[in-house]
Amino acid sequence: MIIRLLNIQFARLKRQKILYLFFIVMAVIIISNALQCAGSSEDNGMGYYAGGRFPTMCMQSYIDIIGTLFLSFISAVLICGERASGMFRQPLLNGISRKQLLLAKTVSIFTVALICFLFVIIFSIGTGFLLWENHIFDHAQEYFLQMLLLGFPQTTLVLFLVFLSLYISNISSMMCASLIILLVNNLFSQFFGGYISFIDFMYYLYAFSGYNGLELTSKIIVLGITVNIVTGVILVYGISKRTNNMTM
Repeated sequence: MIIRLLNIQFARLKRQKILYLFFIVMAVIIISNALQCAGSSEDNGMGYYAGGRFPTMCMQSYIDIIGTLFLSFISAVLICGERASGMFRQPLLNGISRKQLLLAKTVSIFTVALICFLFVIIFSIGTGFLLWENHIFDHAQEYFLQMLLLGFPQTTLVLFLVFLSLYISNISSMMCASLIILLVNNLFSQFFGGYISFIDFMYYLYAFSGYNGLELTSKIIVLGITVNIVTGVILVYGISKRTNNMTM
């Protein structure tokens, strides 16, 4: 039953060509960044990421705003749009519970997030290899660690977007709310990181990717994983409770 629901969600996204548009936009950004890095000196900000650190730069570009807003849009399309149109009523008539439908949508968003992130990593390494050859692997251990750690805040982010979608009834409001939250969080992460690191899971999108020169220490890793696990559990509980109390 869940597999069939997943196929329906993916078919809907495929028809709208949303994922293909993301691939094109992200590919253009990565190629543009690569050319700028290749044409800059090491003393320049872009030049620092030339070669082995280029995949890290691409990860930072993805998590900074593009990836978050894209996942927000996917969540809005799959959840907000269907809530507004009353589509959540239909499964109840076909022997499918609301929780089963929401689980399928959540897994779909997780899958899209994974595909997008892997695309950024693979395409950045491939592009970097064309420009810097084997030097693209000079810091492979570093950016693969960052990639694994970023799985925690990205998972929590998906749960947060699903939770937010259950309280917002239209796509435009969801996008506006996501953008405001992202910008405010970005501001606080840059200037009050020492304080919000204990409670804000989104801070670790930046900390785990070395954004703005943030040092990846063992303390940050342990704290970041803990904060994300705790937040994730809270969000799962909130999603479950909201689904049970949802009125259509």
